[in-house]
Amino acid sequence: MARPKSRHGGRVTPKGTRPSSNGGKPRLSPEARYCLELMEASAAELATGGPDADEADRWASGVQDFVAFPKTPVGAQPAHVLDHARELGGAAGAAMTAAVAAYGPSRHRAAARRQLEQMAASGDTPPWATAVGSAAPAEAFLWRDEWGEGCAVTIHYERSDGSRHGLVVEIGWFMGGAARALDLVSERDGFVSASSGRTGVEPVSLADARALCLRALDVLTALAAAEFDSAEALAVHDALDFEGMDLGFLTEQRLSLLPEGGSDAALFVSAPPDRSAVLDEFTQAARPPNEGDAEFLTMMAALSLFGLLCRDGDVLHWTPCRVDMFVEDFIPGRSPADGPECLECGEPHPDTFDPAFMSTVESAFGRWLRFAAEHSEPSKELLEENLQAAAEAFGCWRAAAREQRGDRRSVPDLWLPRAS
Repeated sequence: MARPKSRHGGRVTPKGTRPSSNGGKPRLSPEARYCLELMEASAAELATGGPDADEADRWASGVQDFVAFPKTPVGAQPAHVLDHARELGGAAGAAMTAAVAAYGPSRHRAAARRQLEQMAASGDTPPWATAVGSAAPAEAFLWRDEWGEGCAVTIHYERSDGSRHGLVVEIGWFMGGAARALDLVSERDGFVSASSGRTGVEPVSLADARALCLRALDVLTALAAAEFDSAEALAVHDALDFEGMDLGFLTEQRLSLLPEGGSDAALFVSAPPDRSAVLDEFTQAARPPNEGDAEFLTMMAALSLFGLLCRDGDVLHWTPCRVDMFVEDFIPGRSPADGPECLECGEPHPDTFDPAFMSTVESAFGRWLRFAAEHSEPSKELLEENLQAAAEAFGCWRAAAREQRGDRRSVPDLWLPRAS
């Protein structure tokens, strides 16, 4: 699995070590020494707090940002981390060693495990340090919200002492089903399980859990590496508002323990349905005279793109959360009318509050929701909820327009459409 990127743009530490001319270990640069000092201080703080195994696991994963990896040679080299940890000794040294043993670069993990065993044999290692990375897969569950949109895969693991913890991977419905968050939960937090009393929970095989999580993380990785124009920038930014990035290395290790060969079909489609015919049908149908041509065609193009960005790729499938996202976040910045010149770049941007565009979208989108309900059973079942969600979202858009204009005119005064 590709290493997740930091939500803040990658590592914050400077470049690490420089190769040695004598062919030995790389010389320790001042920058790498600084990384080691930060790791030591962080490990000492962890040890002072007397963490449990789960807290130590989370720390060990997050501290990898100070370790140099082959593809991201920034930070301290693993060999230097282990040397420093051995010299430091005590609980802090054991924590640094355990971090490399569990989540460090793969070719250094065996050496780190041997060093940790030696430290444990000398009685210099607390139990929580030796438990870092300890996990045997037990069972997995898939939770879906009431509309089947927001989802989370929870995988239970058992440590050698019999205690359990869970890895949670939240999977969104927008931007292709990219992962939205990672979390590590303890038994005391209350596990998601078939007997937890929560609706929408179902057991899944460990292999399927692996496939679902890897697919969602792969989508996130692809989005982070892709380039988007300004029209998609806001939606992509929202999709990449990721929580739990410090658990990226732990997640990679935990998922590697699961069996391969599973299926992600429970949430992902192999190919999006072809809806070009129904889009053409709706576009060519008679329209109310107050809908502007340019505004209507712009909305239809946005609808088509929005549908493809959903996890199932289906523009006919609508739920209240999709309605909210489309009206409040996706469509407003796509107006064909230019707004005032931007003070920062000197160029005009789409007029988010253009009355003609707003009135056309409100009229046409309501018709589209009814049209979709005629062609999609899930949308038919949620039609009233979708229309209510649309009414509330358009109300927020209108309120924002009033505030932007700095007046308190009645809503209809702001919705005078241009002639078609």
